[in-house]
Amino acid sequence: MKIKRLVIENFKSIERIELVEPRPFTVFVGPNGSGKSNIFEALEFVNVNARAKTLAESLFGGRGSFINRNSSSDRVNVTTEFDTSLVFLSWDDKMGGYNVKVRYDDSKLTDYFTNSQPSHHQFIINFLHLFIGNEKRQKLNFKDNNQLTFSGNNLENVLKRILTNQQLRSEIFEWLELFVPEFKAVEVDDRDELHWFEQSSPNYFTKDMISDGTYNILALLTAVYQSDDKPQFLCIEEPENGLHPQVAGELVDFFRIMCEERGHYIWLNTHSQSMAMRVKPEEFVIVEKKQGATTTRQFSEGDFSGMRTDEAWLTNALNGGLAW
Repeated sequence: MKIKRLVIENFKSIERIELVEPRPFTVFVGPNGSGKSNIFEALEFVNVNARAKTLAESLFGGRGSFINRNSSSDRVNVTTEFDTSLVFLSWDDKMGGYNVKVRYDDSKLTDYFTNSQPSHHQFIINFLHLFIGNEKRQKLNFKDNNQLTFSGNNLENVLKRILTNQQLRSEIFEWLELFVPEFKAVEVDDRDELHWFEQSSPNYFTKDMISDGTYNILALLTAVYQSDDKPQFLCIEEPENGLHPQVAGELVDFFRIMCEERGHYIWLNTHSQSMAMRVKPEEFVIVEKKQGATTTRQFSEGDFSGMRTDEAWLTNALNGGLAW
């Protein structure tokens, strides 16, 4: 199912933003503090409301932490329009919290959980907001093997399950051979301890012996493959952390391929020039803050007049998206 339009209103620094036909693979860039993370967190807010219901307000720090401070309204709205349907979440303090509704074609809004289609689950149930290693911002700390947490601190549990599938194991190993020199194999033992094998050593390395970048790559691959054959909606923050610039660039192609082959939506925010270099104009969104409010700008094929995306961005040919 394709997103035709996404509107977020009144969440943190966002007064109102609208993304029209955003690509399954989309990259958000902009200065620190512009609100890139708030876009992802608004989508997480929808997900947590759907999963945790009355806990969502507390998990997000109370209404004073997520209602836009310049607004006179007490309502947060996130509207996702698809080809033949619309999913609408409103959080209204005066109305007793959240509401998730769905509408098909020209019908009335009805209860999402009674009338949603399985394809909607990609955007509600099969959603993951990921910032590897950042446990300070993690709201839910589950330890099962179904899905990674926000920080990926249950990686071993999820990866162990995935590696029992020989086809997925083979695919992951092929990507690791591309991304990590000397890679030989990876496993998780009965104690849920990670073992990393390299060509040049007869002994394995444990989690504390491999680099942060290697662990980051492993977590990213785990996130993409964790749902078996079910499409996901992944919002990944700063995936370039700890990575060689060349590998960070290769990840762009990997994510795009995974969107095409597995039906995922994978959205990134990044400060990496090497990642931006590989992004197409129609996959690129500039995020800025103007008079305290987060704004977004999308682009189309041909908008950069033949310039690479990173060149157009960092030379200010796009008139924005820079720190100063």
